[in-house]
Amino acid sequence: MRSAIIGFVAGIGLLQIQPGLPSGGWYFFLLVLGLSLLCSGSLPRLYVAAGALLRAAGGAALGFAWAAWLAQGYLSHALPSALEGQDLVVIGVVDSLPYRFEQGVRFNILVEEARLGGNPVTVPPHVALGWYAGIHGEPVVVGAVEPGQRWQLAVRLQRPHGSANPDGFDYEVWLLEQGLRATGQVRTDLQSAALNLRRDAFVPGFGNLVELTRGLLRDKILAALPGQPYAGVLVALVIGDQRAVAQSDWTIFNRTGIGHLVS
Repeated sequence: MRSAIIGFVAGIGLLQIQPGLPSGGWYFFLLVLGLSLLCSGSLPRLYVAAGALLRAAGGAALGFAWAAWLAQGYLSHALPSALEGQDLVVIGVVDSLPYRFEQGVRFNILVEEARLGGNPVTVPPHVALGWYAGIHGEPVVVGAVEPGQRWQLAVRLQRPHGSANPDGFDYEVWLLEQGLRATGQVRTDLQSAALNLRRDAFVPGFGNLVELTRGLLRDKILAALPGQPYAGVLVALVIGDQRAVAQSDWTIFNRTGIGHLVS
């Protein structure tokens, strides 16, 4: 069993260095191959070393197939290219702690329904949105978005894009890890703004309740420490929201070796 587990982990690691995912037929082949090797490696007439080698190879085949199947599932939720930049209307539930800043608010939403010109369309089930105040000085009302609320929003979506700087933060990979297969922004022109409506104040759910509680704690901390430079650090330590920690603070934490305590 130990050799099969080691092989399984090795198979997962092998997939990470592949330039692409295998086609559909390979999944069935790897499944049959892996199970066959595991069964063959368990036959009593084999030498111990030979049996361990067969079990490791079978585990590697199964690990490779399992990791590829999961990756294919994540990538299958990509935003269709025909919908990029289109004016869509989505209905969904805010499932993250909104990040408010001077220009607006950012949050994630679980999409329940999406329409283009009144016709239903398929978009990724989990998207990251920004709702920005008037960039060019025009008056724009940004919604009071809270976790667990159901909203109808006019949006424009795009596939995730990030910089490719060596040793830099890989934004696309981070979004993939979070299950966010599209990003976008809420439309705020007069016609679109009329479509931006809160449908429900709170959708019951354990995850929504947790995020709402975290939001209440964050608001209380920030209200008790208005304008204090260390307020963001306390928020990060209490509820794990690091977005209000200044970059200068991160530099100090990393140089003094305590960055892991905050993150």
